[in-house]
Amino acid sequence: LGSIPAGMDPFVLTPYASDSIYGLPHILRDQGYHTSFFHGAPNGSMGFSALIKLLGVEHYYGKDEYNNDADFDGMWGIWDEPFFQFFANTLGTFKEPFFSTVFSVSSHHPFKVPAQYANTFRKGPIPVLECVGYTDMALRKFFETAKQQPWFKNTLFVISADHSTVTFHPEYQTPVGDISIPIVLFQPEDSTLRGVDSSRIIQQIDIMPSVLSYLHYPHPYFAFGKNVFDRYPASLNFGVSYLNGYRWFEGDYLLFFDGKKSRSLHNYKTDPLFTHNLLKQEPERVREMERNAKAFVQQYTNRLIRNELVVGNEVHP
Repeated sequence: LGSIPAGMDPFVLTPYASDSIYGLPHILRDQGYHTSFFHGAPNGSMGFSALIKLLGVEHYYGKDEYNNDADFDGMWGIWDEPFFQFFANTLGTFKEPFFSTVFSVSSHHPFKVPAQYANTFRKGPIPVLECVGYTDMALRKFFETAKQQPWFKNTLFVISADHSTVTFHPEYQTPVGDISIPIVLFQPEDSTLRGVDSSRIIQQIDIMPSVLSYLHYPHPYFAFGKNVFDRYPASLNFGVSYLNGYRWFEGDYLLFFDGKKSRSLHNYKTDPLFTHNLLKQEPERVREMERNAKAFVQQYTNRLIRNELVVGNEVHP
């Protein structure tokens, strides 16, 4: 929602978590949107109640607002199926335009489904798959409810994950696969949003600038991500992640950079199981990618320290 990357520590766990942010909820609220956040966990869980205020969200809907503990899963929060229905129906009470986010809870460890759905969904070789079947059903029912409402055809839906999960396919047990998540943009009336674009990299920080582009937002804003609807040069087809070092994606290549030195380079498209280290074969590519990675890390670090995560460092209430 703020187009802020994860560095060595998540933003919310750094000493700079109170920096000014002019993220997607703030921007759209200033454009007249009603802004809300839904999370079926006990209110305040995961520090969301404080963070969403920083991001500009006005209205929080949690387990308290749902107000029916009979649908509590006993660990995380309200089961996805009933909470998604609560989400869909509550959206119908808001004045348009509105911007809302729902954070689901059911497809997490210990990977259980409601008792009434025992033996309903395929279990597969790992327990999470049964939960994925349940959440998929819950999401399908959400759309069945939403498409009956007048706001449905005017809405851009963005579906993503907060992180990857346990896997059993070998291609998802690699440095690319183990952080791969789905990001789907869907607008019922827009036939151009069809198919899969595998030529460009998209990650969570790209959602905010892409949504603002889609909405034709005309004003300056600050984001670390890119607008995936742009036709940008190859050097901007990038992604970045941190896990015991930086993973810098650029085009078809992944560079492992520990903050001081590049450790390996791989073409993850032609070598999906990472059997060939190209560090010595492509020194020019390594230098270029390392320079770009250092520039990104430097911008993030400096702006975090200096509280410069907004355009012109305006402080927005």
